[in-house]
Amino acid sequence: MDKEWGRDPEASEWLPLDITGEALASEEMDRIRALLEPLTAYDGGMLWDSETVTLTVQMTTEDALQQARLLLLVTNPTWLRVLFVQVQYSGEELQELSSRLLEHQTAWTGTTGISGGVDHYTNRLVMLVDRNDPEADTLIQAINNLDDPRITLEVYRSEFGAY
Repeated sequence: MDKEWGRDPEASEWLPLDITGEALASEEMDRIRALLEPLTAYDGGMLWDSETVTLTVQMTTEDALQQARLLLLVTNPTWLRVLFVQVQYSGEELQELSSRLLEHQTAWTGTTGISGGVDHYTNRLVMLVDRNDPEADTLIQAINNLDDPRITLEVYRSEFGAY
């Protein structure tokens, strides 16, 4: 009974595969993201908490938060529970900083070994340095020399040393 995989022409109804049980919430978050697109310059990122079914919308100004509230609570209401939080930095700003520093770390540190990325929960660029890296002291000093409040340095020790 060899049969090709695909839609069964005899099936009358199809259900989408929803492994996490959050397909509807994910669709709604996509809709919200599209609604908030005009506020991208102020967007500090959205955070999803599946346990409380709460979406946190982060914006950098009170005006942007007010516009987001109007859009999501009045003009195009959402069924999700939404919290609105003002943050210091936009996701765009942090992502640009991340790209500039991580992709070109040799230029400003003289070496490589920093990893990391944007943490929307803390609204910071997190830079990670392995204490076991032979260049760790150089990397840590270079990050500290940036003296940038948008950056959080986290030093860890790898179990097997630096690669």
